[in-house]
Amino acid sequence: MLKLLRYKGSLRPLTTRDLWLNFEKDFLKTQQRHQSTESPALPESADVVIIGGGSAGCNTLYQLSKRGVKAVLLEKAKVTAGETWHSAGLILQMRMSDTEMQLRSATKKLLGVLQEETGVDPKWVNNGAIYLARSKVRMDEYKRMSTLAKNFNIETHLLSPAETKDLFPLLDTALIQGSLYCPSDGVVDPTAFCQALNTAAINSGAEIVENCPVTKIITGKSQFGYKQVEGVQTPYGTIKTKCIVNATGAWAGNLSRMAGLDVPVVPLLHAYVVSSPMQSITRTLPNVKDSDGRIYFRVKGGSLCVGGFEYNPIFLDQLSEDHAFELFELDWKVFEAHMQNAIDILPAFETTGIKTTVCGTETFTPDLKPLIGEDPRLLGFYHMCGFNASGVVMSGGCGEQLAKWIIHGRPDFHMYSYDIRRFTPEQLGNKAWAKERSHESYVNNYKIIYPHDDPLAGRNLKQDPFYEELLVAGAVYEQAQGYERPGWFNPQGYCPIPTYDWYGAYGTPRNLDKRYLTLLKGDHSFGFSKHHLAIGSECLACREQVVMMDFSYFCKLYMIGPDTQRAADWIFTADTDVPFDQVVYTCLLNESAGIEADLTVVPIRPGTGTMANPIFKGRGMYIVAGGASASQTRAHIMSVIKKKGFKVDITDFSSQVGLLAIQGPASRELLQNLVDCDLRDENFPYKTSRVIKLAGIEVRAMRTSFVGELGWEIHVPEHACIPVYLALWEVGRNYGLRHAGYRALYSLCSEKGYRLWNSDVRVDDNPVEAGLDYTCRSEGEYLGKKALEEVLQNGIKKRHVFITVTDSIPLYGMETIWRNGEIVGYLRRGEYGFSLGCSVAQGYVRCPNGDNVTTEFIESGNYEVEVLGVRHKAEIHLKSPFDPENKRLQGIYDEPLPVRQSFEQ
Repeated sequence: MLKLLRYKGSLRPLTTRDLWLNFEKDFLKTQQRHQSTESPALPESADVVIIGGGSAGCNTLYQLSKRGVKAVLLEKAKVTAGETWHSAGLILQMRMSDTEMQLRSATKKLLGVLQEETGVDPKWVNNGAIYLARSKVRMDEYKRMSTLAKNFNIETHLLSPAETKDLFPLLDTALIQGSLYCPSDGVVDPTAFCQALNTAAINSGAEIVENCPVTKIITGKSQFGYKQVEGVQTPYGTIKTKCIVNATGAWAGNLSRMAGLDVPVVPLLHAYVVSSPMQSITRTLPNVKDSDGRIYFRVKGGSLCVGGFEYNPIFLDQLSEDHAFELFELDWKVFEAHMQNAIDILPAFETTGIKTTVCGTETFTPDLKPLIGEDPRLLGFYHMCGFNASGVVMSGGCGEQLAKWIIHGRPDFHMYSYDIRRFTPEQLGNKAWAKERSHESYVNNYKIIYPHDDPLAGRNLKQDPFYEELLVAGAVYEQAQGYERPGWFNPQGYCPIPTYDWYGAYGTPRNLDKRYLTLLKGDHSFGFSKHHLAIGSECLACREQVVMMDFSYFCKLYMIGPDTQRAADWIFTADTDVPFDQVVYTCLLNESAGIEADLTVVPIRPGTGTMANPIFKGRGMYIVAGGASASQTRAHIMSVIKKKGFKVDITDFSSQVGLLAIQGPASRELLQNLVDCDLRDENFPYKTSRVIKLAGIEVRAMRTSFVGELGWEIHVPEHACIPVYLALWEVGRNYGLRHAGYRALYSLCSEKGYRLWNSDVRVDDNPVEAGLDYTCRSEGEYLGKKALEEVLQNGIKKRHVFITVTDSIPLYGMETIWRNGEIVGYLRRGEYGFSLGCSVAQGYVRCPNGDNVTTEFIESGNYEVEVLGVRHKAEIHLKSPFDPENKRLQGIYDEPLPVRQSFEQ
């Protein structure tokens, strides 16, 4: 039992109200004020107006002003009010994401130079951090983080329990397997950090106006009739601007609604306690993250701050607009689990008093990532909010990227995981879904990030017409962009997704049906999945017989209008001015030649009026893109159309058109029984599309493949999906037809050498680096061509490669690539190639000295891949070794598979 013994003889800790009074006395009276009079003077206009004076807003102001942008920050109370002032201020760089590790590292680097730049001490303490592992699999995760960190020159050390205790003697290291130590981590005073940032911003010409709430977002119409930001209204006047940044933290939803927008941010309470002074605690001791115990220790002078993430956080359904520096009373029933976990790992804490409790607002999102970037629904309205209790450590890197986003149109880093455009309209407007998922984000904030895992909250938001049929067939569903899609098929059959049980919180009974959860846990490893053989069996069926894959959640758009060809010429890198029904694979670029999407486009003629064959005038384009980034793809296309003023309509038929892919050597023979046309090569060649009848139903068939086999995609009107499915399945039995899911798809496509956007190719890659320059035409102009020509002239600093390893190990992505004993890059994605008999991955190789990468450089080295701290010999390929001559796509099966494995269950 916790004993509060050292707080002036009292068992009651200092309250949050007491903390506020001390804060006001010690700091607010001496804090530098910026335009804090009752009637502040406002500028008439600004390039950018930032709303919110927390760490997110202050960092954005700093980054914009240092780049010469006329920016104004409006704060309804005082700078740091809301979430920032009471933050623990931990600067922890270790994450299992290359982008997030770089964003966090950018904040740390900024803290290292800010005092010299401004003369203001941000109170940055570089005391390092220890990441404890109570389990072997957690230690494996830390090995992966340590491996990735080497690419960004972040020093880490994997420690034994004894070495961990040497760094922090009070820990009970009998509970741990080891730890990861990052000496460049630390802690910062959030208020001092913001003060330093604001000093620099003001010196660069920025303005900060406190005590100035925004009462209205003024909007108007752009040159081409689209809704855009025009200014902000306050009690003291109006500021004209074309750009607003929503950095209002827990109030981000309120401000967005002021602009007519819904965003998935959920405010709730998060707390930590501050101990009385403890023997052996000094400010030089490292901070501690005990993820398995769901807690952290932040060193604060001679005391420890202890916080964590409980199963039953308190939601703030209503948050007063007047709330600024107020805190909430700590609910000890909510917090008590953290106290016990703290005592377990640090026994001395049991006899230590609690000096202070801090319980304030935090904002969480459905996927534990912030909301950043321009909202596709309102030109000029940018988000910088929803930081999931990581606002201070993320704000430096994110502020820098957002500043570049605003100035140049896109950031340097691949920010898709943080971009507001990752959410669909259905997700943005669904408060119940956002609350469920955000609760799980909070609960799982310290959960191990496995290569394959799925949420339990917010499921079954969107189902395609085949859902029930495939569920009965054994589909184990996974979630992507709110859609349920079949991940793999369980030989044991039916496994429904249970209703969310809130992890037993709020009086909700735990689910008794554990089938789905048990299957998910089969992937909770950094070794091979327990479902490896089942997935391999699906892959083998595709390579040797025929499979049916449900691609219905793919993005399916029609581009129609008088400017269709002009718009297509500008948006797509490939030549789409081709005969009707030719399938064109293309990239979409931004002005810097970064790849915003890769997809297929089919020029179509007016049809009969079905959803798969619509009626329109003139020439149309049927666009099919990956479903996992559908909202981003659609938003990018629309942003280009809005900017250029093309007279076209984009109609999203994704939910109205089902999509079944029939792939494999027997696909043609199977389909020929059901269709009203000849499927032989001379009548239906590769990369063509036809409107045909299948089982008497009009569908669009496209001869294309994402797995490298003979096959067709069948695009079916929603009402006819089940009849088409049943007809295919009935005939398919005679040809060994099997179901296959996305786990098999990703294995097969990587084995063949196809790229996935958001991993193999991203916004921070250009087509030359990615090996996709063949999609870029030499004639005519298109978005990004000028930048791409500069790349071709100057050479590239990295190059896409394929890597295979012969050792029996899985590759998942983020593993480090070594060449001749030097680090030259890391993997973006890894899969097991069941027909190659080894793991196959895609990544990028660079020169250690910064020179251009050449074919000679790549082919002349000896390579290794570092997996869980161990280097394995690897072979590098500029082209996938599977079917390099594309014979199988043409239906030519004159060679056996490279490796024939058995996947009997």
